Amino acid sequence: MPNKKKNKKQISVAYEIKVNADRNGNFTYTANGNDASAFQPNIGDTLCWSAKLRGNRTAFQVEFPGIGPFGAGPTLFRSLSKPTAPQTVALLPHYQGNLVFKYIVTLANGWYDDPVITPVPADPLIGTTTSAQIILLSVDNTGNFTITPPVTPIVKGRVAWQWDTNSAYTDDFVLTFAAKVPYGWPPATNSQAQIVVLNMQTPGTDGYTINTVNTGLSASSTLTIP
Repeated sequence: MPNKKKNKKQISVAYEIKVNADRNGNFTYTANGNDASAFQPNIGDTLCWSAKLRGNRTAFQVEFPGIGPFGAGPTLFRSLSKPTAPQTVALLPHYQGNLVFKYIVTLANGWYDDPVITPVPADPLIGTTTSAQIILLSVDNTGNFTITPPVTPIVKGRVAWQWDTNSAYTDDFVLTFAAKVPYGWPPATNSQAQIVVLNMQTPGTDGYTINTVNTGLSASSTLTIP
């Protein structure tokens, strides 16, 4: 009998996200020596947190409001000074929402900050992960709101809606697809930290609208996954 090809199993990585707040209350985040303020672990990796205040270990808590990136696991972790217990990155079955999870780190003195984690799902077809395809949002000085598709054609995988660095101003927003939403696409998604990242694995075409939360702006476009 011929040998069946198997996808290589992705090796999970254990990360410790090190939080540090300086004397002025400025927070920094590192994991394995790299910036982790907007961290992108793979599904199956494990995360824990440790914290220092002015260079000294401190009591702290990490909280994900609502759902977190650990499947049905806990969303609140506390520690007196040691690293928190490791948590495995996962998503709920058939999860269709925003892959950006905003969380709150609170230190013993009451200082807090809100970094983000964006899990990278494995591609079910090839067993690897891909970078997000970026769709840019922008507002000019006259209040004209535009949506700019990525330069390359959209393919199955992660699609991100985020603000252009040259935008006159930015805002949180709601992404809403039209009435006939292709199967597997979320009807509506709220941004976290002013960004939406979706894992778009189902082919289809649909119009969508982006409405800003505080500035009342609206713009529409169409997304096609071949």
